[in-house]
Amino acid sequence: MHESLLQIEDPQDYFSGIGETQLATPQSIIIFLRRTKQALQQEALKNRSHHRFVLVVNLATEGQFHVDNMVLSFKPQQALLLLPYQFHHFSQLGDAHLRWLCCSFEFDPLQTLEPLRNRVVDFSPHTSRRLQQLLEEWHQPPSSLQARQVQTALLHVLLSLEQDLQTAVPNVPPEPKDGLLRNINRLLAECQGRTITVDDLARALNRSGSRLRTRFKEVAGLSLGSYIRNYRVNRAMALLRTTDFPIADIAEMAGYGSPQAFCHGFKAFTGQTPRNYRKPAASG
Repeated sequence: MHESLLQIEDPQDYFSGIGETQLATPQSIIIFLRRTKQALQQEALKNRSHHRFVLVVNLATEGQFHVDNMVLSFKPQQALLLLPYQFHHFSQLGDAHLRWLCCSFEFDPLQTLEPLRNRVVDFSPHTSRRLQQLLEEWHQPPSSLQARQVQTALLHVLLSLEQDLQTAVPNVPPEPKDGLLRNINRLLAECQGRTITVDDLARALNRSGSRLRTRFKEVAGLSLGSYIRNYRVNRAMALLRTTDFPIADIAEMAGYGSPQAFCHGFKAFTGQTPRNYRKPAASG
């Protein structure tokens, strides 16, 4: 501390310093813990289509994260940031009991956290201390001061993770033991703009429809039909919130047979019509 003080020099300019750009803070923060494989998969099925950031910290139990078309190994002492509208799922969980800490929040501008996209980060002891501080602030009695402290603590965690990423040795994610989910995601991405069915996927993978359904349920923990429906809705939600394309065009781009089928399926999944879900500033 004393050596650091002795190294401080007089500024060359007393009116221009570090931090001239406005630093945003996380908003509307929610922190929760996933303790079981069943709860993780059930809640992911409900909330996979999201417009918020979700920071996932692995405290125990290895698994695989399927994010868009990527398959990422996820081990204890690692963290992963899901960006808004990223389609994700989990598989190959090492145990039915786990401890994955999740922190959901809003953040603007979105580009600020872009360096953490699709990157599993080995968090350092410094980041671990930041996480502990975040949890301590989270458990303080609710107040306006506590809210600001939670926001600041989470921002420190995110900045620390970016620092961990900068100092990490680049590595290539290992090939998954079972590439089925990866291949399904690839085919769904390639077929954007037209309706795709389980039988279409089965033909593309040279499997029978019944065998594909059975194997997918074993790997992913939910039916392939549900997975496809969730993928379509997630695609539609992103287009509704980030573009001004007409509703009919979005229905086609998300793989629905007609605007009517899109509106019916979207409302059944989200409880809102596509037009109501869309930001007021957009038109369609």
